[in-house]
Amino acid sequence: MAKKSSSPKTQVNIKGNVSAGRDMIYGDQYNDFRVQVAQITSPQEFVAKLQELQGQIGQVKQQPDLLPEQQETLEIVEGQVTEVIEEAQKPQPKLARIKARLDAAEGTMTSLAKSVTAAVGLGTAIAGFGQIALKLFWG
Repeated sequence: MAKKSSSPKTQVNIKGNVSAGRDMIYGDQYNDFRVQVAQITSPQEFVAKLQELQGQIGQVKQQPDLLPEQQETLEIVEGQVTEVIEEAQKPQPKLARIKARLDAAEGTMTSLAKSVTAAVGLGTAIAGFGQIALKLFWG
């Protein structure tokens, strides 16, 4: 069973009306990274963004309330992303191998998302990498 964070939550109580001129965003913010992933146009950018993703996974691994099993799961995803980076840097990268590793990483992050909130956005970002891989390495 996943360990729940016992840290106090900040709560803001507002009385009256709240007016927002644009979007109101709640929770963890991964939207910017997903937009950056969507704008990748070269294999070099693909690798650079995957390396950024690894850094974000590393940050999630540092959360003090993670269970050892959750940290191990994140290490598996890191390994899968490393395999994608290595394959993408080859002179003739194999799309099937890249896609298989990304699909596995996405599935793992999605399963982890039930207990680690930060995994939700990262799983979605990994799915975006799968779409970009099709565009960059097809044919």
